[in-house]
Amino acid sequence: MKRAFTLMELLVTIGILALLAGILLPALNNAREAARRASCMSNLRQLGTALELYGAASGYRLPVCAGSFDPEAGPSIQSVLSQHVAGNKGVWQCPSDPRKDRIGGSYDWNVYANGLCMDRKTLQIQGFYMPVMSDYDQFHRASGKDSRRNWLYLPAEVQKMVRPLQ
Repeated sequence: MKRAFTLMELLVTIGILALLAGILLPALNNAREAARRASCMSNLRQLGTALELYGAASGYRLPVCAGSFDPEAGPSIQSVLSQHVAGNKGVWQCPSDPRKDRIGGSYDWNVYANGLCMDRKTLQIQGFYMPVMSDYDQFHRASGKDSRRNWLYLPAEVQKMVRPLQ
């Protein structure tokens, strides 16, 4: 004889599944954002390698490019490094950037580094190294508690900085 499930058993089963889904979904979202951050850091590292290639061909000087602080400083960093990124357009787009139509990509050039020599002594200011590129905005959020931005330092080092939300 076949025994059917009662309504109460079905409701308890559905409740348990909903509870498990509620526990697992935030963990999956955190893992997805961690993967996006890693991809962003990889993009910046590739751009750092392209900058090093540019420097080797230009007397180890950083290019003079436009950035968000001075849009008229020169050509865009994309046009300067285009021959060194081998046509890989995806390297300019952070996967966490909500604006996929951003002109110039997701990364911002530090105009204060324009034309500087690429040695560590020049890029070091009062014991701190000056970044040459960063995320254009704070795309990377960690559970809403802080705000993260990836920074590119030469030679091709990428670091994430955490700053409390204000």
